[in-house]
Amino acid sequence: MKIVQSSKFGLINKEPVVVALGSFDGIHLGHQKVITTVCKMGKQLGIPCGVYTFDKHPLKVINPDIAPQSLMSRDQKISLLEEMGVDYYFEQVFTTDFSKLPFNKFVREILAKKLKAKHVVVGEDFRFGNRGAGNINSLKVLGKELGFGVTVCSIKRAHGRKISSTTIRSLIREGKIKEIPDYLGRYYQLDGTVIHGDGRGKTLGIPTANLRLKADFALPPNGVYAVYVRYDKQLYKGIANFGDRPTFSGADYSIEVHLLDFDGKLYGQVILVDLVDFIRPEITFESPQELINQIRKDILYTASLLC
Repeated sequence: MKIVQSSKFGLINKEPVVVALGSFDGIHLGHQKVITTVCKMGKQLGIPCGVYTFDKHPLKVINPDIAPQSLMSRDQKISLLEEMGVDYYFEQVFTTDFSKLPFNKFVREILAKKLKAKHVVVGEDFRFGNRGAGNINSLKVLGKELGFGVTVCSIKRAHGRKISSTTIRSLIREGKIKEIPDYLGRYYQLDGTVIHGDGRGKTLGIPTANLRLKADFALPPNGVYAVYVRYDKQLYKGIANFGDRPTFSGADYSIEVHLLDFDGKLYGQVILVDLVDFIRPEITFESPQELINQIRKDILYTASLLC
């Protein structure tokens, strides 16, 4: 898959494409329907398929105070799109100036001229351009004038709710981790680099990997979770603690992951953490030994849960 940033639009890609438009944060089942459609149409037309998206959520520029947290990092998005068979990743650097670009001008100058769109695929709730002025009807009208077709994918639902990034963020915020695969099509996954912590886990005899996340991820309520950890092409069972570790005074918020059946060093390594299920809330214990006893119970429970 070729990654093309907006400054290079039209310079690296020199052939017509079928392109999907959207933020694609999380690449949930609704997004996947759009992406599989764009790849299928590319094969039918004998031309490459691409995804046009942004380097950041538009609200991070337009109104940072209400900008949502991310459901995936850039690396995760690129990796998944490549796995799905996308040929071009068109990444628009989202700026204040770009946010003011009229939809008509975006379609003419970027979509038709620079991306050379032969066909465009969008979701049923498509809105685009300054103040969301662009919609499916206006896209179709411009497509007819400029020579590209438009395909609209219907919204997918799960448990009576619309599958959307907003819905998934709500599930994460509510701690409904087990429901997320029904919307996302996979476990909710965090990726980050293992950094040095205070060494308390090792002192307690239960070493943990402290995670520095690659993105401003949406995070679940504080507590202990059953997880899978992906590292070096291997899959490990694990438990993760999200929170302030209330047993120890002065502890800052952290994400700590203990890998079951792993004996090695992870400092400086990137790991992927799949959230599988909520185990329990954070608890303030009377002593470190009480904490150790509970963690051992958590490990046994997790091992049986993830068998």
